[in-house]
Amino acid sequence: MSLVNLKQYVENSVKDERNSHGYRADSSFRMLEHVELMIDRYLSEEQTEKGAVLLNVFGLLQALFVAIDALYDLAIGLTQYKYHVNVNSNPILHELKYIRNDIVGHPTHRTYPEGGMGFSILDTDHLSKDKLVYQTYIYEKNNMEIKSKEVLFKELIDAYRQEKDIILNDIYEYLTHEETKTNIPEKVFVLYETLNIEQLNEVKKDFMSEYGLDEQSNHRFLWRVDFLEKLIHWDEEDKELKDIVTYMSKLQASKLYEIALDMEKRTGQDLYTPIPRLLSSFYKFMRKNEKIGLPLLKNIHDYTHPLHKSDLSALLSLNPPKDAAKLLRFLKHSNDDSRVYLIGSILRNYRPKS
Repeated sequence: MSLVNLKQYVENSVKDERNSHGYRADSSFRMLEHVELMIDRYLSEEQTEKGAVLLNVFGLLQALFVAIDALYDLAIGLTQYKYHVNVNSNPILHELKYIRNDIVGHPTHRTYPEGGMGFSILDTDHLSKDKLVYQTYIYEKNNMEIKSKEVLFKELIDAYRQEKDIILNDIYEYLTHEETKTNIPEKVFVLYETLNIEQLNEVKKDFMSEYGLDEQSNHRFLWRVDFLEKLIHWDEEDKELKDIVTYMSKLQASKLYEIALDMEKRTGQDLYTPIPRLLSSFYKFMRKNEKIGLPLLKNIHDYTHPLHKSDLSALLSLNPPKDAAKLLRFLKHSNDDSRVYLIGSILRNYRPKS
């Protein structure tokens, strides 16, 4: 899907002082065009001189980083929602922000919990426009850890362009979709009550058919459908942990209900799911430890984040009460990125004192 297909919608979007969506779409669209020019130049320009290659590499990483933000803002500007964009589901692009921070953002000084610090060093002896290698040195509690990373630029560009095309297509399908009222929200409401896998499969099929989505789509509705499917099949013998899984299931179903209604510009019932005891204990623990604990929640849901394990260990070192500690250990013993995301997300739902 080309940007050209959306140009008329951007040009026709309302631009006034009362609503920022039109200008937001225009700004994002132009930036995506600029990034394509930069990528084309990067790929076509022969360059071997070290300084020029470094300049090219830094520019490309920053351009891709900005382009991802522009995709989100284009979706919001044209549809009012970011449902069509979910770059984090693409593992290559998900890692881009870490690479960009290591190389372009904060290569000489990164701070970590409990006084840790780190920095990155480029291996310029093997630097080219095809790839780069760098090492990140992390000092924490008198220990040093060295992590090496290889970045293949063609792979990064291909992943971005593939994801961009999918997103633009989903936005286009939404904009050309006639406004209708379906029974999808009502089916999702039943799903919230029953957490039935057959009902979930029917909802997924109906939604994809209605909005012209294919299996490649990373629409947030389908993303949450996948989470809910995993949750329905997730079995825990411990009753308190089973309650947590049920709570997470209800939460995902309620998000599906909200998206289904928004897609049809409708309102529905408020779905409230009581907070289970372990989670309530964790929130009370956080209330007493906000100053230290809040920064540690930022990456707690991201299994691939460099700080995930250290942040989790730091939370446990604050001596949480038995129930809160049980929930944190539940997260610690999970080695699946989806499970970590689901458990970590309900921890991050804690709302600090205003």
